[in-house]
Amino acid sequence: MLHAGQLEVAAPVAKRQAILPALLAAAVALLAALCLPAAASAGTTKDLSPTPYMGWDTYLGFDGKINEAVILEQASNLVTTGLEHDGYRMIWLDSGWWLGTRNAAGQITVSPTQWPHGLAWLTQTLHARGFKVGIYTDAGPVGCSGTDRGSYGHYQQDVDTFARWGFDAVKVDFCGGDDLRLQPESAYTQFEDAIVHNSSHRPMILNICVYAQPGQVSSAFPSFANSAFSSYSWGFSIGTSWRTDTDVGSPTTGVTFADVLRNLDADATEPFAAGPGHWNDPDYLGPDLGMTDAQFRTQFSMWAMLAAPLMISDNLSTLSPASLATVSNKQMIAINQDRLGRQATLVPAADTTVTPASSAGQVWLKPLEHGRYAVALLNRGSTTLKIETHTRSLKIPTAAKYSLANVWAGGSRTTTGAISATVPSDSTVVFVVSPVS
Repeated sequence: MLHAGQLEVAAPVAKRQAILPALLAAAVALLAALCLPAAASAGTTKDLSPTPYMGWDTYLGFDGKINEAVILEQASNLVTTGLEHDGYRMIWLDSGWWLGTRNAAGQITVSPTQWPHGLAWLTQTLHARGFKVGIYTDAGPVGCSGTDRGSYGHYQQDVDTFARWGFDAVKVDFCGGDDLRLQPESAYTQFEDAIVHNSSHRPMILNICVYAQPGQVSSAFPSFANSAFSSYSWGFSIGTSWRTDTDVGSPTTGVTFADVLRNLDADATEPFAAGPGHWNDPDYLGPDLGMTDAQFRTQFSMWAMLAAPLMISDNLSTLSPASLATVSNKQMIAINQDRLGRQATLVPAADTTVTPASSAGQVWLKPLEHGRYAVALLNRGSTTLKIETHTRSLKIPTAAKYSLANVWAGGSRTTTGAISATVPSDSTVVFVVSPVS
């Protein structure tokens, strides 16, 4: 059983012994200080993530069954696996953190059994170890799980509470919003205004979670304009990120590769809405939740190419070595975190050669800093394909030759312009293309 203040997990003993004293020291220092300095101004939510945020979310791995011990254990996993060092520093409490109770003044009250030291203590403890912390609510009065409740009628009050507790990010779902037939742009604009004017002047990321496809709630609702497919058209001006399709999976059904490809395609429709500080969000990374290792590596590759937030949503205590190796790939993370903030675009089929001929073979191009490019050769099909393109077709500036660094296989080779690979089914080969002087 975990104890409060100890970010302890069932990790190798040597790792635990190496990390635990530092974690305990951080918690003790925290209990002495009890607060972090407040920011001078909340500012706008889209100024807080110049590159896509990275971290871990509770939803797919725990299905709302979370408490203080679970969060501390998962935080410790992020440390002992090296994921925190790799950039996964956002810990997001999704649905299940609150059972919907309020006091006579309308203030949120939480279960002392679930959060024995309170949520302010939790955020302070995690901050002391270098993490940021997010929380969940809904734009309507009821959240998506049925047991959660939303913030409708309490936007400013709840945001002030989240800020006072020390949260750095808020995910605002829209199940209750859809129930009330709220207009998403209006509701989220009001919520963002509450963040900007929170009483603690605390900056907080806003994740806009309009999750439904057109007609997903009922035969004629929501309309296209009020669905996930349109959030980009207004979300970029008020939010840090916005969902671009429905859920990629669920805690009960897991994640399928078909749904990953569906969300990839939806996210790719408006690549130029994304950029530093505001990001298209195709939903969570789902390791060990039904996909093969190759399929999950493709999800991770393409989410990185899309400049999407990289939020792992699984129980990190049972993360497989293959999945850990995937999410730890430093070159792939660097592609995602590139400071240009450009989202990859699909190369026209006319500029791609696939053998044997198949529409399942695709090429995706993402510009990077310093005149480099990431090129992903994606095989969405069930048989091995040879996928080819050329720097000329990709409109990469002319050079005598180029270096092709293979992100997954390692190593590099030079080319005068041809880019090709034999790609197994459901897999992705990614190259970083650099001109050679």
